[in-house]
Amino acid sequence: MVFKIALTVCIACIAALSLKKVNATISAAILIACTVIVSALILSHFVSAFDDISALFQISGLNTSYLKILVKCLGISLVAGLAADICEDAGYTSLVSQIMLAGKMSILLLCLPLFRSVLEICMGLIKG
Repeated sequence: MVFKIALTVCIACIAALSLKKVNATISAAILIACTVIVSALILSHFVSAFDDISALFQISGLNTSYLKILVKCLGISLVAGLAADICEDAGYTSLVSQIMLAGKMSILLLCLPLFRSVLEICMGLIKG
């Protein structure tokens, strides 16, 4: 998987750099297409990993809502990171920190039920 991704990225970078002086729009389009292709390659492998993680959750007896939160957090972090990388490449570095902050706040809000569960477990252990 990593070899395919590295090869795809290297080819896209060479093509984008070669065409940058000729037509910057085509160069940017190549980089965006590469990003989409690499994301598709990664997501195709994530499905099998998700099945394995889901099986582990079922074996352990953990609440599957925790798995949903885990997957949502992963999605938020990937989308925020991708958007931040695109803004950074475009030269809008001031937006990068805003996007990352929004992603972190979204993950924090999504994890509040987990924090509540952990606190309830701790309080139950303390009370004995």
